[in-house]
Amino acid sequence: MIRINLLPEQFRPVKKSILPYFLAMVVFVLGLLSIVFFYLSLHQKSIQLVTQKSNLQKEYDSPTELKNEDGEFITLSGVVNEYRKLDKKKQDLEKRVAVIQEILSDRIIWSENLFLLANLTPENVWYDRIRVTWQTFREKVIKIDQKTGKPVIDPKTKEPQFEQKSVKKPILEITGYVISGEQGERQISPLIENTTDPEKASYFVKQFTLLRPKIEDTEFNGFSVRKFTLEYLIEAKPGVKND
Repeated sequence: MIRINLLPEQFRPVKKSILPYFLAMVVFVLGLLSIVFFYLSLHQKSIQLVTQKSNLQKEYDSPTELKNEDGEFITLSGVVNEYRKLDKKKQDLEKRVAVIQEILSDRIIWSENLFLLANLTPENVWYDRIRVTWQTFREKVIKIDQKTGKPVIDPKTKEPQFEQKSVKKPILEITGYVISGEQGERQISPLIENTTDPEKASYFVKQFTLLRPKIEDTEFNGFSVRKFTLEYLIEAKPGVKND
């Protein structure tokens, strides 16, 4: 007898192979074994690191052949701590030396100049404030190429080019008052003359150049006085001693 399967082809049962399932199982087992092996390897390395750390700590805390001032053996940790203390002292000393060098590099001896200023001051003048300030000046300087750091040369004249730049310079500012002198005059000119005349104060003139005096008549505690502000450009540069 002949049997005819009338089911459509897509609904007919298909015999499946177990090979894909077997391969998937093999891959899963291999992956699991790899994870276990990786974990065991990390665990072993961590144990080794802990052991090394423990050995290093023991060596760090163990006495060395060095002795301190009391004749006791110093541990390696003590040597490290002592080195850190000495290094800190070294850095502190370097900072102090740098400050001292900076002070010494400024060759303006203010104590001498203030003493000289006191001798140059007339008796009818007293000071209210003496200080050093900074002012900006426009100066003609050689133009520098920002890329090369060298002066820019004019192609026509073959000479360096110049430009105007703002430069900050130190100013000695002296503020005070003038009362009536023996002749009844409130003149600031004697002080200006004393501080600008090379014959009277050559040392002072070499270091300070008078810029512009500011003078106004006012009152102080009911007395007529003349208030003044003298500004001197500090010419002496750090590191250059004025003879």
